[in-house]
Amino acid sequence: FLLRFAIEKYMLLLSPFAPHLAEEMWQKLGFTTSIFKTDWPGFDPNYIQDVEIEIVIQINGKVRSRLTTEPDTPEEAVKNAALEDEKIKKYLAAKEIKKIIYIKNKLINIVIK
Repeated sequence: FLLRFAIEKYMLLLSPFAPHLAEEMWQKLGFTTSIFKTDWPGFDPNYIQDVEIEIVIQINGKVRSRLTTEPDTPEEAVKNAALEDEKIKKYLAAKEIKKIIYIKNKLINIVIK
């Protein structure tokens, strides 16, 4: 069943590039209507959504580490995770944080003095 399903979808995708071959194979699969009267295969938008994203952690504009998290993680959680990162801790030792800039799902920049 799965092999037949895959072949049917492949024939549909092949039809614009090799119409005669695809039509012939479509008929061999037992279909009586033309392959060109069949709907184009759809897709599930859930498959293209990111499950994890990588947020760049910068100190004074220079990339110092990266953080892997889920999309749309709250800003406070990302800030806390960035400040707990071992690589970041060594740059922050005995330094004063002036500002933390967060661009959602992209980067976090820690400005230190």
